[in-house]
Amino acid sequence: MKILSINVSEPQKVIFNGKELITSIYKKPVSNLVHVSSQGIDGDRQTDLTVHGGYDKAVYAYSHAHYKTWATEMKKEFNEYGLVGENLTIDDFNESEINIGDQFKINECILQVSQPRIPCYKIGIKMNSRDFPKMFSQSGLLGSYLRVIKDGDITAGDEIQKIHDEENSMSLKDIANILFVDIKNIELMKKALNIDTLTEEIKEKFRERLMKLGDFSSL
Repeated sequence: MKILSINVSEPQKVIFNGKELITSIYKKPVSNLVHVSSQGIDGDRQTDLTVHGGYDKAVYAYSHAHYKTWATEMKKEFNEYGLVGENLTIDDFNESEINIGDQFKINECILQVSQPRIPCYKIGIKMNSRDFPKMFSQSGLLGSYLRVIKDGDITAGDEIQKIHDEENSMSLKDIANILFVDIKNIELMKKALNIDTLTEEIKEKFRERLMKLGDFSSL
């Protein structure tokens, strides 16, 4: 795998439905070397830290291979990197083959897969489509948030090396599926709760859902 683009942004104001809101989803490529730490990528700042950023979601990676899928679905060409607000546009980042807890090395920087993206309405604004948040979540092509296990400097064109396969885990695609499609699968939700490296944010969603389904064994 290889980094095609590193994308960052400061919060900016946009007008949506006649209202002003602040977002950091309009990320733009940078050509210089950037430092990556547990706080994220230098030059990138999140607007709403309750849903973006922080230790478990310091960096967001997405596959450039998915751009073709969305071009077909949306009947529109997408030629600029940072399409869905990702920090790292990677040539081929396959959610079906990447597990929660897997680790990747870029130069000296080590990143760990923590959870798939949970889209909010702002991605619909970015894509100019009210239907896109649902399309995105149902597709399972959500990319991955990453923890920074070891700080380091990276640049576009750097190779990405997988250095750790997490055992007894589930793929990003599997987690996305029970989040948004197979939402009543009790056994898979309980399996996900046993993954140490899965974020508490996702685990709490599954605990709440299990309670509503009448299963209290994981509490």
